[in-house]
Amino acid sequence: MKGGDISNETPPRLIVLAEVVAEFEKVTERKFLNKTTTLQLKNINKATVSQLWNLTYKYGLAVELAGIEEDGWDQSSLEKVMDILDRRGTNPFNLVQTYLTTQELVDDLPYRTNLKGVVDLPTRRLRYGSFAIELERL
Repeated sequence: MKGGDISNETPPRLIVLAEVVAEFEKVTERKFLNKTTTLQLKNINKATVSQLWNLTYKYGLAVELAGIEEDGWDQSSLEKVMDILDRRGTNPFNLVQTYLTTQELVDDLPYRTNLKGVVDLPTRRLRYGSFAIELERL
């Protein structure tokens, strides 16, 4: 609020890929002639979630939990992670978004004016260029 008026200003946003906060394993099921691969949630990285929670509280960030469909993430698996964090009372995420490919996410980055950066695994940070953020250094 500025001068008593409601502000339409959007908070700075941080995109965090699901692999940073959730450990998963790929499960392949075979039924008749069909073979489907899904992700099964194994564990949530509590230290990372706690660090994200503290950052959002301290700096007023909006944090987006993102998943890539080509890596096996879909909307329901991301929402499952959100539900678990909501029940624990430690959910730092405001939004959930799935992208078809990594390239779709990378192509979208320059057009997001309130985006501060993308948090991903250290082995995949270079694909985001100047938008890559090391969570350990924040």
